[in-house]
Parts: sequence; structure tokens; C-alpha cells
Amino acid sequence: MVFRRVFTKFGHKYASSYEVYISPDQMASNMSLNIIKDLTDNVWLKLGVSQREAKNVYRSMFAYDVNLCSFSYFGKPVNLIQRWMHNILKYSNIPDSCPIKKGNYYWINLRADKDSIPSFITTGHFRIDALFYMREWNNDMVTNTSMFLDIKMK
Repeated sequence: MVFRRVFTKFGHKYASSYEVYISPDQMASNMSLNIIKDLTDNVWLKLGVSQREAKNVYRSMFAYDVNLCSFSYFGKPVNLIQRWMHNILKYSNIPDSCPIKKGNYYWINLRADKDSIPSFITTGHFRIDALFYMREWNNDMVTNTSMFLDIKMK
């Protein structure tokens, strides 16, 4: 997997900074997030994965909308979203349960583990959109990230 571009936004009500840097070899990314207030038990993730069909045209492959505070991180991951969340937490200091306290969080050398890419994903160009939001407060955005990457399957 090769990271091509990453675009980020954050809600100033919840964070003071959110940055993503792609490593020089484009195989990993480093992220930092400064949360300025505790995030309660209603943190949600809206995740979408799309594959590029033509220039600037992406076909949605699948999407999830998950309450992260009621999500099970324990035990062996059994579905795709659990695998991805375990993979993301492995490279981070962010807690695996709510509330998420205010503070600085990071992801260092975040990359896809081999078992986190499903077998139905073929070689191609992909877009991953991840919106973290507070559902009880009118779906207020915490962070919004769009990653453009290439996957080459052997």
C-alpha cells in the first residue's frame, strides 16, 4: 500500500490541531491530534472506502457508521472494521475506550498490516474517508480525513 495524498479537517470545538505526514517512502503515515476537551460516550466513525474507476470518479465499495464507545476492541478481530481498528490502535497512544480525554494523540508509522486488506480488494487506486463525529451534538465533526492510496496485490 502506497499513500499518495491525505487531506484533513478538524472541528475547532474539539481539537486545536490535526496533522498527517506521509513517510518519504510513502508506505506509512504519521498523524498527530490535539484534543482540547474530553470526548464522551457518543463518538462515532463514519468510514467509506471507494475505488477509482476514472479520473476523479470513485465507486463506493463499502461504508460503516460505528459507535466507537460501544465498539468491542477485545479479543481476536472477526470482521473488517475490527481488524482495521486494531491495526490503527496498534500504532497509536489513543485509548481503546471512552471517554477520550483531552490531550495529544499520535499515530506513528501507521500502515496496513497484511491481514487488514481483504482478499476482494484488487490492485488499484483507492480513497478512504474517515469522519469522526459526536452524534448527540448534531453530528459535530471532530476530524475528517480523506486518504488517497494505491494498492498493488501480488
